[in-house]
Amino acid sequence: MRSTVSFFGTVWRALRPWLRLWVPMTMVALIAVMADFLSNNYEASAENLILPAILTLLVATLVAAVFYRRWRRDPLGAYTSALLATILLGYGYDQRLSQIYPVLQALVPASGLNGAEGPILSLLFIASIFTGTYWIGRLLSHWVQQRHWKSREIIIALTIAITSTFLFQFIPTARTVILAWPQYFYQPPKLATASTAQPATKPDIYYIVLDRYASQSVLQQQFNFDNSDFINFLTSLGYYTNPDAHNNYPYTTQSIASTMDADYLHDIVSRFGQAPQQTTVPYQETIRNSPVAQALQTKGYQYDLVGNWYETSNLSEVANITHQEEGLFTFLGHTFTLDNFDKIKLSQSIFWRFIPNSNGVNGFQWLHYSGLGGVDMTSYQLRTLNTLASQNSGGRFIFAHILVPHDPYYLNADGSLNPNIDSNNTGEPVKQKYLNQVQYINGQMRSLLTTINQKSDGKAVVVLQADEGPYPFQINDENFDNGAVDEELANGDMRSWSNADLLMKFGNLAAYHVPAADLAANPSSATSVNIFRTILNSYFDAQLPILSQCYYAYPNGRAQPEYYADITSRLTGQANPACQSDGAGPK
Repeated sequence: MRSTVSFFGTVWRALRPWLRLWVPMTMVALIAVMADFLSNNYEASAENLILPAILTLLVATLVAAVFYRRWRRDPLGAYTSALLATILLGYGYDQRLSQIYPVLQALVPASGLNGAEGPILSLLFIASIFTGTYWIGRLLSHWVQQRHWKSREIIIALTIAITSTFLFQFIPTARTVILAWPQYFYQPPKLATASTAQPATKPDIYYIVLDRYASQSVLQQQFNFDNSDFINFLTSLGYYTNPDAHNNYPYTTQSIASTMDADYLHDIVSRFGQAPQQTTVPYQETIRNSPVAQALQTKGYQYDLVGNWYETSNLSEVANITHQEEGLFTFLGHTFTLDNFDKIKLSQSIFWRFIPNSNGVNGFQWLHYSGLGGVDMTSYQLRTLNTLASQNSGGRFIFAHILVPHDPYYLNADGSLNPNIDSNNTGEPVKQKYLNQVQYINGQMRSLLTTINQKSDGKAVVVLQADEGPYPFQINDENFDNGAVDEELANGDMRSWSNADLLMKFGNLAAYHVPAADLAANPSSATSVNIFRTILNSYFDAQLPILSQCYYAYPNGRAQPEYYADITSRLTGQANPACQSDGAGPK
């Protein structure tokens, strides 16, 4: 018994100096993670805190391990050195490394490093941080001793300041997570389809989203661009198009969620519309657990997701096959698809440049990251879609969300790279940059849709649709004040927008190839919220009612992403009494 007590006592005495550094350094490292989470909490989930928390704990552990032996000789020097090192390694580390990279490259030539330049230069930078903070802490401690100040009181004061700052971030973070907790686990209701019979034939069904592709009338009236050549091409393939179509919701996540749910978002709004902390996570979960996809799977369909980096379409809980090369993090053979928050925190950490680019040893990946830039991601999605389209047709539901003509404006009409990608008039007017990408994606869709049509003998179902139109502020604002735009989107009342601005934001491309349905005879069946109801009814006797058309905007901005106002009359010129004024649900 005494030996056991003695053993644990020895362990405690050995760990105590390390814990005196590790605990406050852990708090320092976590402060930035929580601050970033709070600034992104309307679309981030509590799950997004896990990886950044692990990374910061590793940083704090490393710092404490480096300086803890110094604690017995010089507690203040060790404490201040650890504090400075934690701040330098955990806050903007990779940005500072990028700035000093040319200097480090001059010191360590790349020749002969066989691809190890990044890790070696990063190690040099980390070593320089530890060396610099060691001497700063030592000089500071010596300076304090010369003035006969008490080191213990200074350490206590620093610990109190760190703890207070940590609690200042931890309390609102905990509150946010607790209040939003039910939203993180939302599951959309399944579609109540009538028929359970298996169809004899199952045409391929494509849902292709071209992000921020404006309607034909908006392009003509507000961009002075005639898109009739592309529209006529679609018509020649048998597509029904609506030049004055509108998305039912204002932004990507809500719009795609509504389409993939084949319903209005009233269930989410009724559950969380009055919640003090609101997030877009229920919309993400609706897409990831799409009722439309699940209804098609009950009919024997395979669900293929062609993913991108955005949380609406980077992964799916129900997809049979996910075609994805963006944001894939592999650890000990297990691969995870990272959301944007996690990717940013990983890329800013000290571990980023140590992730190997190889495919592992004997096919086993113990640590790997796969990421694509904007142009490469678009190219990958288009290649994947063309590959899928060239395969045997039938029995597949294929969803692809392509971030074009969405900014940044990487591409010219001919597919060449635009050196001026930002939403401003540098190089050429921003409207022309936008139109360049419209024309580029038109060309890509011509080829793809022709292949789909030929391979399926004209039987494939295609939903070619935009989720939203472009932001009027970015397109029309000559000052390009991004801060003002962000404030307006976060807290502004969309009802104060002009009719022209609302039409630009809600006017969306809508082109549908549904051979079994006469969409022209019933235009209300060919809308964002109804198109999959029409498809399920036409091919599988689902007997889903066609919903009345309502359009919802944010009266309080994105700060309340589950609270809406009806703007149907603003877009159509006629009020619809079936639309709830606050968007909470049907009357």
